[in-house]
Amino acid sequence: MTASEISSQTLEQLRETFLKMTSPEWDLALMGKPDNVVNEAAKALLLVQRARLRLENAELTDIRDKLVENEKELEEGRVQLNKSLERLDQIEVALNAITSVLDVVARIVPLV
Repeated sequence: MTASEISSQTLEQLRETFLKMTSPEWDLALMGKPDNVVNEAAKALLLVQRARLRLENAELTDIRDKLVENEKELEEGRVQLNKSLERLDQIEVALNAITSVLDVVARIVPLV
């Protein structure tokens, strides 16, 4: 896969994740969860949005090598994330998958 394709797929996954995390279903899944889970979800939402914006604004030539180096982990993360977002009754699993993908994206573009 080319760096451009990797970037596009990762951006699409981040967009889909952001939309899911701002959906009524996500909000309902968070109801009744402990404060630490709700806080972790809020932080993850902000990081997903930041990752999406930073990746969109990055020059492909500057991040090409990092995208290629992390291609396998990004793909594995996307697969796990998609599976976990289908099962919002296990919100903690979804948050772990989101964090995992964000950790890989942070190797490509700075998130902090």
